[in-house]
Amino acid sequence: MNDETTQAPDAVNDDPTQPIEVGASSATTDEAVVWRTDYVRRKDRSADVGRLRRRSSTSPTWAKWALGVPTALLALVVLLVGVDVAASAGRVHPGVRVAGVAIGGKTPASAVATLERQLGPRLGQPVVAAFEKESWSYTGPELGARLDATTTVLTAMKVGRTGTLAERVAQRASAYFRPVETDAKVLLDGVRVSVVLGELSEAISVPPKDATIVIEKGRPRLVPSKVGIGIRATKVRDDITRALVSAQRTVPVSVEFVPVAVTDDDAQQALADARVMLAGPVTITYEAKKWEFPVEAIAGWIAFRQVSLPTTSAAGVVASAPAGTSAATTGSGSAGGAEATAAAGQAAIALEAYVAADEVSRTVMPKTGEVGRAPKDASFRVSSGRVQIVPSERGVGPDMIALADELTVALKANGERAVELRTRLVQPAVTTEKARGMGIKERLATYTTTYDPSNRPRVNNIHTLAEALDGTLIAPGGVFSFNGAIGPRTAAKGYQEAPAIVNGKLVPQLGGGICQVGTTVFNAVFFSGLPVVERKNHSFYISHYPKGRDATVSWGGPDIKFRNDTEHWVLIATAYSRSSLTVSLYGTDPGYEVDYSTGPFTNLKPHPVDEIKDSTMPVGSRIVEDGGVDGRRIVVTRTVTLDGRVVRTDTFVSVYAPKREVVRVGTKPIAATSTPTP
Repeated sequence: MNDETTQAPDAVNDDPTQPIEVGASSATTDEAVVWRTDYVRRKDRSADVGRLRRRSSTSPTWAKWALGVPTALLALVVLLVGVDVAASAGRVHPGVRVAGVAIGGKTPASAVATLERQLGPRLGQPVVAAFEKESWSYTGPELGARLDATTTVLTAMKVGRTGTLAERVAQRASAYFRPVETDAKVLLDGVRVSVVLGELSEAISVPPKDATIVIEKGRPRLVPSKVGIGIRATKVRDDITRALVSAQRTVPVSVEFVPVAVTDDDAQQALADARVMLAGPVTITYEAKKWEFPVEAIAGWIAFRQVSLPTTSAAGVVASAPAGTSAATTGSGSAGGAEATAAAGQAAIALEAYVAADEVSRTVMPKTGEVGRAPKDASFRVSSGRVQIVPSERGVGPDMIALADELTVALKANGERAVELRTRLVQPAVTTEKARGMGIKERLATYTTTYDPSNRPRVNNIHTLAEALDGTLIAPGGVFSFNGAIGPRTAAKGYQEAPAIVNGKLVPQLGGGICQVGTTVFNAVFFSGLPVVERKNHSFYISHYPKGRDATVSWGGPDIKFRNDTEHWVLIATAYSRSSLTVSLYGTDPGYEVDYSTGPFTNLKPHPVDEIKDSTMPVGSRIVEDGGVDGRRIVVTRTVTLDGRVVRTDTFVSVYAPKREVVRVGTKPIAATSTPTP
């Protein structure tokens, strides 16, 4: 079966030299002439007989046969053939069936109607695809199936009308005694069929498992290979297609074995090598230094990979096949392995034990860290709005790739288990040339905030955070995240406890004061014209921050984010003193102009007051322990233009809740004073 649309074949005809239209009411004049031989067409047959006897051996075999047949028998054959031709002229030859439905002797139009009437309803009935104890049911509509009865009949019309004369005679004669079955043309939706085949493959297929080696407690062990199973997709599709119009509605899903690439035999050398590699400790040296690594460490270094082996062709030429080519095998641990594959002229794959550089680095680098020197990235130094590039420096470090290769050789040999550590030049991640190409050459914006220098823990946190932020780079199109760049604020990083707003109250918290840095960053971005992605105001209004332009941050909570929409990198630079913090952005000026307006405070809400009675304070005395702040709302609008054209308009709405005031009230009675008697 074919699920692609097929063009209708040429109209079939009993006369191979004179085609007729399918469905014509009568045959061509004297159709029996098709079956006559050359000498029958001539009036003087006796002369032709003599002439035919003198022909060379290249004469048609049927003519030679005719010469040996008695004239009466030949006449009978010609008569019968003529009757058959006349009887089936313009009709499907008798004895022809399609999917079990007899259409022999029918005109094409009648045959089409018969097939549509008898086969069409079958498309709506389910077909079951079965494999072992599982089954899946599909109907014609689910597969987008459509019966092409016209093409089917045109194909059926070819029975007895194609091939040589002898073949056509044989086809016609046999059709009377044994029905000729032809397939129905069923068209399917390719996408739906692919989905069905994918479903069957996922449920039935089992991928092959190559032989491999695992190391457990310092001992290597072979894990045997296992062949896989896959469906024969083309055959399954064709079988389901035939079943859609067949009386037989169950289709066994045809499968085939999928060979492995590495057989058990192909892994034997790797197994033997692994045993030798784990025979004892190994020593790594560098100048006068020496480090010994035990078998347990070596076990973590060893890995296995597939490699291609040289194969000898029939001409005796040795060739190497690419790794990954499937080797011929019929089952788990098939005999012969690479030798059998090579003998068959196919690529040979084997397993190889080696030392992985990544695993070596993980255990060796911590012990050899003092070897060489680390590279230095190019950096930027800013002063008074000007940028200077600090050149990068190459480093020298252990060559882990060379070490892994040499360890592989040394551990497989039975000689000295010692390898000398080699070094290599280490390039910095940011070279001087790369730094020049970043386009960081001028200041885009800067902003400064001030704070009370007397709160030393808070000042410490501001300085610590500013140092962590200094030098941060944002790629073109990249988004800066305050929390993403700084990470958690922990004591290990040098942060101390200082007052911070938690649930609307000022309480001591590790990293208190970070909002001072967040607000400064936000305002630098605000005046740069770069797009702000995320910003949140404090829970209550803080008067020493610019109105409506404060920003709060916390790990796992609110964040400050902005996008670098320029074509060059952006650098964040910080500077601080005992009482001030400055954040500046550097890059290539995009030419943005920033205008803004700050609206009035609205929606004012008086702050509540909590009075705490204090018996140690005299009656009538009041001490404000924590000042209150009225709630309010304010809107700041920023307009960014470029060459007089508005690029973006941002509205920053800040809604502040009232901050509760806490007042301590004295309740201690005042002792009465007595007046002395005169």
